[in-house]
Amino acid sequence: MSYNKNRSIVIRNAIINSLFILWCLVWRTGLGLTFFIIYASLGYMYSWPFYLPISIILGFAPWGWKVQEERKMSKLENKIGDGFIYAKAKSNVEINYRGVIFLKSVFGLFVSGFWGIILGWKAIFSMVLQLVDNIRTVIKYI
Repeated sequence: MSYNKNRSIVIRNAIINSLFILWCLVWRTGLGLTFFIIYASLGYMYSWPFYLPISIILGFAPWGWKVQEERKMSKLENKIGDGFIYAKAKSNVEINYRGVIFLKSVFGLFVSGFWGIILGWKAIFSMVLQLVDNIRTVIKYI
């Protein structure tokens, strides 16, 4: 391939990656704000106990999902080293009652919220650094 062809591919990939990062930042923040606003307003209207701390925890849940995803990927990278994983299939067959499934999902939301509060800044910071690096790449190759 020629230099111009490679350059255009690098620029296109950096722009697409930057748009995806911006979309993720907006989507996770918007989803967190939606969780916060809905739970806080319902809690205020119906006088639920501890509605504000719970709504704050739920507001950080999307960033907690990102933190958990990054932790899983880093554990996977540590396991494989320099090798490649082409596909991974995992199947869990569980027989649960509806109440147990509901409690597991609610508990998972709170765990994700705590992860988001504790390490969400790290996920946001790494995404912003990647965005800045993509912008530098585009400027460098233009």
